[in-house]
Amino acid sequence: MPDGQKRQYVNWMNEDGVAKVTLNNGPLNLLNSGVVADLSECADEIRGDSSVGAVVVSGAGERAFSAGGDITEFPKVLKGKDAKQFWRQNRFPMEKFAALPQPTIAAINGLAYGGGAELTLVCDLRVASETAKFCLPEIKIGLFPDGGGTQRLPRLVGASRAKEMMFLGEPISAEEAFRIGLVDRIVPAGQALPVALALARRLANMPAAALRFIKRAVDEGSGMDLQAGLRLEGALFDEVFETADAQEGIGAFLEKRVPQFKGY
Repeated sequence: MPDGQKRQYVNWMNEDGVAKVTLNNGPLNLLNSGVVADLSECADEIRGDSSVGAVVVSGAGERAFSAGGDITEFPKVLKGKDAKQFWRQNRFPMEKFAALPQPTIAAINGLAYGGGAELTLVCDLRVASETAKFCLPEIKIGLFPDGGGTQRLPRLVGASRAKEMMFLGEPISAEEAFRIGLVDRIVPAGQALPVALALARRLANMPAAALRFIKRAVDEGSGMDLQAGLRLEGALFDEVFETADAQEGIGAFLEKRVPQFKGY
């Protein structure tokens, strides 16, 4: 489905090189099966659009970014034969957004609970309203986060703090999320999306090839020991040095002019 056409639950549009992705399953933007399917399609389309330089994900309204999975769907799944496939399908869009080569930003208004919190974790940066709250409450229904929360949250805030959040399943404020490194910026109520879009526009005007290499070096290197990570960094630097953007950037610096990056 081309950019600009409407789905039921999730849509995106290209605004000057920024893919603006909006969850619209009010009032809490729950991640039901339809939302999950729409997110997956959006991620595929954004990956295929070479004009997209950055991505912003937000929830419609001020009440919630997303309050997580739609628990009303769970009883049917638990009684069915395809429960494992259902949970795997729920993880697909998370991993697709995590794997996008462009920088991704979550604009968090209101609640980011359960799978909604995990969707923010797959983004590279998180801008939160001062009224935002974060929670991984799965323990309270006998489950645990299965959208990458047990792996991504400790890498951001440390194992002990992540375990506490998942063991207790209690919400934390935007201020606390910022203090522990879960959030990158706190902004006044109603400003999460405008600030995230402004940041995304700045990134979309950066040399896209270098951004892709930075993201790959950090994401892949974080799972390696230091020496392997340094080798990866060196190999990727060899590649980025050969890009047209690197040649343009170096030339513009030496010639004291503004570079005209092409994205490759």
